Amino acid sequence: MPMAANRGPSRRAAAKRGPARPGKDVAAGAPRAPLVPAVAKAVSIVRLLNGRGAAGASLAEVSQALSITRSHCYNILRALAEPGWVVYDQAARVFRLGPALAADSTAALVSHPHLAIVRAAADRLAEAVALPCTVCEALADGSFLVVHTAHRVDDGVYLAPVGYRFPAAAAAQFKARTAWLAPAQQAEALEAWRPVRQTRTTIMDRGEMARDIAAARARGYALSRGEFVDGFVTLALPIFDRAGDVVLVVSCAARAEVPPAREARVARALAACAREIHVAIDGRPPVDFPGP
Repeated sequence: MPMAANRGPSRRAAAKRGPARPGKDVAAGAPRAPLVPAVAKAVSIVRLLNGRGAAGASLAEVSQALSITRSHCYNILRALAEPGWVVYDQAARVFRLGPALAADSTAALVSHPHLAIVRAAADRLAEAVALPCTVCEALADGSFLVVHTAHRVDDGVYLAPVGYRFPAAAAAQFKARTAWLAPAQQAEALEAWRPVRQTRTTIMDRGEMARDIAAARARGYALSRGEFVDGFVTLALPIFDRAGDVVLVVSCAARAEVPPAREARVARALAACAREIHVAIDGRPPVDFPGP
């Protein structure tokens, strides 16, 4: 009903009812109720620490930057540390965002039904190949955020935790994200590629990386042999959404001495996992994407 046609209740009646609920204010077109001050300050602190990255910020820096008293700032930081959203480095005397914040936010990064499907498929993959498996979201800045780890225990294999962000040049993820793109998109990705030497086998030459990406597409999976972490081999495949864009990368990690026959079995299981996910989410991979 148009507001002009309804004069609304008297101020006295409104006072009896108490303050309006924020949702009701929005529905009626009225201004939102003020934010709870402590919540607004907590959000500001999270945003500030996010901007500081690994450097973090001291209590004094946070307090001064946000004009919050030190005592109030400390109490908010302590509250954020309780669920692990913020961690304190005693040696450096700084606060940083904790991995639990990313873990608790993954549902916002990938839709609920899709994430549930992907988690279950990755867990089955890890069980089938007896190796740890990781699911990363392909972020707009080129990096890869770990949104799920399949907990197949193998103390000898490095497994990045949920919330860890692989850099854009991380070999297995970059190759998987790029290998099945159209030629023009591949060329653009390679032009933007900025390699960082992680190990002695890290590919640093653009031409060599282009050849390796072509080999990945022909082979049916991306492969990193100790290019990011020395001594480990990683197999990876991308997951496409309905628009045909890469949204996730699923990978399995093993020690470098994995025999060729086992590598082939892992590759087949990885392809089957990717197909299962694509069918469930109506993903649209290229026609030459590997089948199971």
